[in-house]
Amino acid sequence: MGLSKSNPSVTPVKLLVSRPSGRRIPWQLLSWLALGSGTALLIAVIISGARLIVDPYGPNWLKTTFPGLTNSFEAVPQTADEIKADIRSQGLTSGPPIAWPEISQPKAWFYPILGTDGSSIQALWVYRVQGHRLQRVEQVAVRSLKESFITTPLVGTASQVASVDSNATLSSVSLMPGSSTARPWLLLEGQRRYGNTVMRYGQILNYQPDTYRLHRLLNWSSSTGQRPQWQHSGQLVIDQTVGLRPSFLLYRLVTSDPPKLQEISLYSAVYEPDTKPSLYDKALKLAQGAVWSHSLQMMQSAKETLGPDWSPEAETQLALIRLHAERTKAQTKQTWSHPQQHILAYLIDGQWAQALSTLENDLALYDTILKRIERDFDTLWRGVTTHLQVHPKDAHAQLWGALLVTARQSSEIGEDWLTKKTPSKQTLERWQALNPDASEPVELAVADSSNQASTAVASTTTPRQGQYVGLVGQAKAIGTPGNGWLRSQTLSAPIPGQTWYQIEVQLIQNRAGWGRPTSIDAANFWAESLSLRRQVQLFHYDQPAAGMTIHGVKAHGSGITLLAVGPQIDGTALAATANSLQWLSSLVWQPPPMPLADNGPAIEAQTTADIAWAQIAETIGQQLGLTPEQTLQIYPYLHHARLDLVGGTNKEHLVTIGHNPLPDFNLPPGKTMIFSAAGELLYSDVDQQQSLLALTAKDTKQPAALLIERAGRYDLTGL
Repeated sequence: MGLSKSNPSVTPVKLLVSRPSGRRIPWQLLSWLALGSGTALLIAVIISGARLIVDPYGPNWLKTTFPGLTNSFEAVPQTADEIKADIRSQGLTSGPPIAWPEISQPKAWFYPILGTDGSSIQALWVYRVQGHRLQRVEQVAVRSLKESFITTPLVGTASQVASVDSNATLSSVSLMPGSSTARPWLLLEGQRRYGNTVMRYGQILNYQPDTYRLHRLLNWSSSTGQRPQWQHSGQLVIDQTVGLRPSFLLYRLVTSDPPKLQEISLYSAVYEPDTKPSLYDKALKLAQGAVWSHSLQMMQSAKETLGPDWSPEAETQLALIRLHAERTKAQTKQTWSHPQQHILAYLIDGQWAQALSTLENDLALYDTILKRIERDFDTLWRGVTTHLQVHPKDAHAQLWGALLVTARQSSEIGEDWLTKKTPSKQTLERWQALNPDASEPVELAVADSSNQASTAVASTTTPRQGQYVGLVGQAKAIGTPGNGWLRSQTLSAPIPGQTWYQIEVQLIQNRAGWGRPTSIDAANFWAESLSLRRQVQLFHYDQPAAGMTIHGVKAHGSGITLLAVGPQIDGTALAATANSLQWLSSLVWQPPPMPLADNGPAIEAQTTADIAWAQIAETIGQQLGLTPEQTLQIYPYLHHARLDLVGGTNKEHLVTIGHNPLPDFNLPPGKTMIFSAAGELLYSDVDQQQSLLALTAKDTKQPAALLIERAGRYDLTGL
């Protein structure tokens, strides 16, 4: 009671809450509306996209919104007459249209659009059939081909032409026979004559009727005048044969979208190499050396050996080898008008024994055969050396190797090459019976090696007419001789096709060897150079162009200049006496020795040659900026030779980079390194603005000198 009286009184309070003045936002409803609109848009895009795939040229809002989805044009369906009128209205002309798959029930038409000359094809327009009308669905520009590409099959043959870089147009188009009717293949082609060879060339295109697209897949050229042919196996063959040596390109069809034509390579192994070369490895090696029939036999044996492990990729390689082998084998069975042609056919097929027995049965062919195989030296040498890598003891291949060296260099060098390949007395006796120049030197060598050396020296130092016996100089074409020449007769004008040359003598050879011209009196030089003046030849790089006639001499300080007449040639010219230089291009190059692996024999078990070559391999890598692993990868692109350049019991090593090196390493083709027998680097023009062209012949007193080309001039340097 007391407590209640003390509490304050409570007054009730009323709170009035009013509603907001605006409406409440229906977020849930908006979310559902957005989701529904997005779904509807997605469905519309899917439907329109499907319609665009089925009918890319029908009305479609996607094409307006995204013009890149289709071609840049959208043609209106036309009649054939309207198409012709449309082409004329654009100032164009067209060739006869091509119907696919057949003219009675066409699904598409291909119109070749011609250039202003009325013969070259500039574009192809593709029309699909819509009832009685045609709608243009595709157009592609037709590019001309470079002549340098067209003449590629002629490179390295007797039919090789000078480098050309002009364009060659395409003049006809047709459906390729033997190709799939579901997706037609078109063949664009043209023809052009180079000397006695008519080259056929062109492009291969594939049409995709479901997407109305025309894809350019392959440029091609053929030296036989034949079009590319489809095989029953679905592979495409291009014949690039020149002369008796077959050359085929084989492509397999890769069924992708768009389809692709993949070239079959014999330089990519399908199986991982074993420690010991397998039958497959040997067969592939022989194919790389163009020893086709033997390669085919070994590859077929490899197929039987591998059984279920035989892969489709290896089968395509076998097909390519079979193409070549069937051609080379057929040539050996032909009836030839000249026996030397039959011998050459045997050599191309790798039938060394049959070729040798044919020659031995008619030794009167010896000189003719030497001249013939010298013309085909590079390809025959590749075949012989490759065969000997697989079968190093084959005496028939060894003898042909010696004959090739004889044809390129001399009988003595050929015999030396043979004796290093085999100790077989029977093989050497067969060589003596075969080679008319071999018997006497072999007997001298066996009877008395010192007597042979004396004989060799005597033969190289037989007195000549004058003390000056060789020269190398820069030749420059001039208009008129001018005055100041010491000459033996009145100068007459050169005959048509020839011109005057001024030869600045840079290297001269006398009895003491090679050197630079010293102070020489013009009259003395003229009197002491009678034999020399009869032997001067004009060279274009390392190729002899023709002989030169020396008409005068002029001495100035320490230099000698000659006045000569020779054929007109373009570019840098070199004048040299015959047999004064040994050109690098004429050397017998072989694959370099492989360095020993890290797990090879111990150091104490390695030979001096092993150690030297390990140092050489390391230096090659350093010169080219490569790791040891990369150095091993470039070995197939290196060439190796051994020559006696400085005298002594051991020969020096020459290593040069081939002209088709791996592009991944950016190797400088043609660059050369020279090493001593112990592996010391004696010369290198890697990363130098110069190239080694030739070597002077080493005489008995001085080492060989190097002929260097530097900025269009020639110079001499020693090791």
